[in-house]
Amino acid sequence: MTKRAERPLKTLIVDRSEAFLAGAARFIADRAELEVVGTAASGPEALEAVERLDPDLVVVEAVLPGLDGFRVVRALKARPRPPLAVLTTFLASGTAEDAAFAAGADGFVAKDDFAGAFELLLRELLDERLETGGPLRGRERSARPGSRTEPGP
Repeated sequence: MTKRAERPLKTLIVDRSEAFLAGAARFIADRAELEVVGTAASGPEALEAVERLDPDLVVVEAVLPGLDGFRVVRALKARPRPPLAVLTTFLASGTAEDAAFAAGADGFVAKDDFAGAFELLLRELLDERLETGGPLRGRERSARPGSRTEPGP
């Protein structure tokens, strides 16, 4: 078996739903490649937690109080060492996916398929980590044609 990661990816989960936070934390905690370092329930809380915890990966809901997930991702990607960012939503349309990638997200996952889709995305991210031989920090991804999001904060 190939060693997938030198250390687990420190993961922050951001969602306004306590039920989703608890479920996602349990799902992520069961993965040796990941370590849950914190949770947040709003956009401003998420940015404060990123400053304090310096996560490698942030799983963030698109619709949040205070600052939406798209703007949170934009703020994360403006950091000198941006974490990976995966946007989640119940409204998993092509438009939402395009907006997620235009904001700089490294992945997009529908909440109704979180376990399956996140597992596939995690494998892709960890395989890339093995290929590059270093930490995964903010992969560059170009915006898809026709994507529209509001400017960052």
